[in-house]
Amino acid sequence: MSPHNSPLSSESVSIARELLRLIAQKPSLDAIAPTILQWIQHILLAEAAFLTVFEEPHVFHGLGIAEDAYVLGDDWWQKTLARMIAAEPVQEATPAPYNVLYPLWISLPLVVKGRSVGCLCLFYSKPIVLDAAQREWLVIVTDALLILTESAKTSARHEKLMRNQAEFVRILSHDLRTPLTSILGFASMLESGTMGDLNEKQRYFIEKIISGVAQMTSLVDNIQDAGRYDPETGFYQMERAPLDLNELAERIVQNQLVPAEKMDLELVFVPDPDVPIINADQRMLERSIINLVDNAIKYTPNGGKIEVRVSHTDEDVTITVRDNGLGISAENMRQLFQRHFRIRRPEHKKVKGSGLGLFIVRSVARQHDGEAFVESVEGQGSTFGLRLPLSGANLLGGDL
Repeated sequence: MSPHNSPLSSESVSIARELLRLIAQKPSLDAIAPTILQWIQHILLAEAAFLTVFEEPHVFHGLGIAEDAYVLGDDWWQKTLARMIAAEPVQEATPAPYNVLYPLWISLPLVVKGRSVGCLCLFYSKPIVLDAAQREWLVIVTDALLILTESAKTSARHEKLMRNQAEFVRILSHDLRTPLTSILGFASMLESGTMGDLNEKQRYFIEKIISGVAQMTSLVDNIQDAGRYDPETGFYQMERAPLDLNELAERIVQNQLVPAEKMDLELVFVPDPDVPIINADQRMLERSIINLVDNAIKYTPNGGKIEVRVSHTDEDVTITVRDNGLGISAENMRQLFQRHFRIRRPEHKKVKGSGLGLFIVRSVARQHDGEAFVESVEGQGSTFGLRLPLSGANLLGGDL
């Protein structure tokens, strides 16, 4: 007796188990579809087969048949194919539409949430009737394909949403810059006395306007950077070039001296004279170091000290920003680098921020194959930093 006419054979069971194992590994539909079609051809003696999803992500995989053999019109997938699909797996091959080589087919719908979104089709040149074991095996395979199809559609929707979100953020960030620049320009003219002398109250109001514009500009910058630097969803193309981290960090510290002095903070830079020149994206690292220093200035109590340091070992180079502020609990440290996370405590009530600064720091570190980190003890201050490996693309002439 042929194994195809006997109760579910050990080979069929083994293949079904392997299929479940593959699904547990969460492969893409594109990755596993060719293997499934080969199993179908072997177990069900199909002479040709194809699997298609005719909604996004628009998958097509054929075995012994090409996609263009069935695309006979722009609306063929939605009308002819959907109309010909049976509601349940069938026991025998029926006439196939528009086919000469394989006039018979078995078609099975892929139904997601009550809607046919694709199908699995098996083709034969001669009549065939599937026995109970074969039908049972086919149902197992179809159920597996449904799981993979729904997962593929969910991923496609997620990717589309992320693309739309990234595009929205890009457009919004770009369009906000023009009015912010205009407001800042006119407010600065008023502050300088160009339009006449100001009384004390007018000067106070203008200072508030300029401060508000600065906060909005910083927020726009962080929103934009968080979107484009994210290694998972970002669209930014890295521009690596030789970079002296001592020079970069010292320049940032010099630019932040005035804000630090306003908060009665001591801001110092400790260089590493032997740190090597690395191959890195200067804009990304500049934004991440600025965020670290800015955070330290915001959250360190008046009269405190902030130390920016560059150091290195044979394996990596590290930029750290250490303060002697309030410190951070172990629970909060685990969440610090997440998007939009901020520590809620009474001392920080007046501190403005979006919770994106440290997320950007982590994204920049990951883009350079490194890591962002924090070390802190409550009441004893904190040390934030990013560590970049001295290997691969970070080395001058390294692998890109």
